[in-house]
Amino acid sequence: MAIKTVQAVINGQTYNLTLIEGETKKYKATPTAPGDSSFNLAGAYYPVSVKVVDTAGNETTADHTHSTLGENLRLYAKEQQKPVITILEPTNGAYVTSTSKPVVRFKVVDNSTQTSGYSGVKKDSLVLKVNGNVIDNSKVEWTDTEGGYIGTYTPEADLANGAYTVSVDCSDNDGNAAATATSTFTIDTAAPSLDLTSPEEGFETNKSTIEINGVTNDEHSKPVRINITLNGVDQGNVTVNENGSFSKVINFTQQGVNAIEVTAIDSAGLVTKITRNVVFNTTAPVIKSVTIDPNPVYCGKIYEIIVEVE
Repeated sequence: MAIKTVQAVINGQTYNLTLIEGETKKYKATPTAPGDSSFNLAGAYYPVSVKVVDTAGNETTADHTHSTLGENLRLYAKEQQKPVITILEPTNGAYVTSTSKPVVRFKVVDNSTQTSGYSGVKKDSLVLKVNGNVIDNSKVEWTDTEGGYIGTYTPEADLANGAYTVSVDCSDNDGNAAATATSTFTIDTAAPSLDLTSPEEGFETNKSTIEINGVTNDEHSKPVRINITLNGVDQGNVTVNENGSFSKVINFTQQGVNAIEVTAIDSAGLVTKITRNVVFNTTAPVIKSVTIDPNPVYCGKIYEIIVEVE
């Protein structure tokens, strides 16, 4: 008997196979693979069934459960959409000032362009590094989000002040690797140093100007800005040299006690302040009276002079 039809059913579609040219027993079709990954299906494959009918009407079928052919009647379809990784915190360029154990949080999704049919994020493929050191995946906590997961890692020990780089790699269940996501941040929990060399507290002067001198530094969050106020009024730009030294001449506008506040602000926003109270006085003292007693006085004898000052 001759073969009448050879058909295959895949994902609800029926395909007619034709005899291969030059062959007497082999038939083929060239269907298009399903658009959705088979990973989330039972067995992670699309079942395929084949039906052969001869010209006498005899029919033979086989499917994915067939004892000998079953393994060959399972279509594994893989999607090609790469997962997308976004580092949520610390953001790139951030300064961490409130803790030495900054939370690292990132999102991995596998359906940024698909609405269905994606294989899903493979959490076991995660490679999280902090300054090149691989973090044990058991230290990462996962929560669900649309299309994937959000991972959270909190260091067990305090991290020293300084610069850090986080990198995250992950794949989906079909083996598509996401582009590596990185974020560089700085931990700085120490305020900048600030030393005022002049003026000293309580300094008195009759000069209408005074020079403020000092040195500032911050090892991890340079540059450091200096702000100077006189009685709460900003005194304008202050140049800080490479070695951290600075100098600023300011003018007094009122007699008496003047409050000079110098503030060092590092790039992380941490602040150190020093206040110096300086007295500006241009009023000369007044001699109210002078008394010499006794007067006249005998030579070689002691006398006293009293000066009353106001």
